Amino acid sequence: MLLDELMGWARAAAGMPAMTISLDVNHHRPVPVLTPLRVVARVARTDGREIFVDGSITTETDPPTTAVTASGVFVKPDPDRAGTLFPSLREGS
Repeated sequence: MLLDELMGWARAAAGMPAMTISLDVNHHRPVPVLTPLRVVARVARTDGREIFVDGSITTETDPPTTAVTASGVFVKPDPDRAGTLFPSLREGS
């Protein structure tokens, strides 16, 4: 799913690799086909190992009108297991 992928990139850009625990998606109106879209995700907050991310989809021509919103909860892996789950985090990689 597009928003789950984008939320993953938002976490990675913030230096927070994690795994999805839950993802809630709400469709407010149809998403037009063959229309340029604006897809946005941001880390909203953290609580211990949990990361809360929000996302949305609008069209480029009407950004104030939201077609889809999403909120996800992600968990950072235990530091001892992070290198195994996310090999690119190992030193020297």
